[in-house]
Amino acid sequence: MSLLNEQIDVRSTTGGTPAQFTWRGRTFRVRRIIGDWPVRPGPREQEAAPGHLLRVSAESDAGEASIVDIAKDTGSDRWAVRRQWN
Repeated sequence: MSLLNEQIDVRSTTGGTPAQFTWRGRTFRVRRIIGDWPVRPGPREQEAAPGHLLRVSAESDAGEASIVDIAKDTGSDRWAVRRQWN
């Protein structure tokens, strides 16, 4: 597992579910959502907005499968890759 906090560009379905994301210059298609959790800021992050964490099964444009945790900051509407499970 790699711990990350890198901003990504997410394209969602009309229902708001992530369909694909671009990370480190590569496009990943979301094949399946494995888990879905609300995220609340900890005591050190009092200024941070609540967010949402999704664990997804994704496939790169080169066909490489990966399990990735992506998080949405609901205050800024930005997404980031939090973890990549190897």
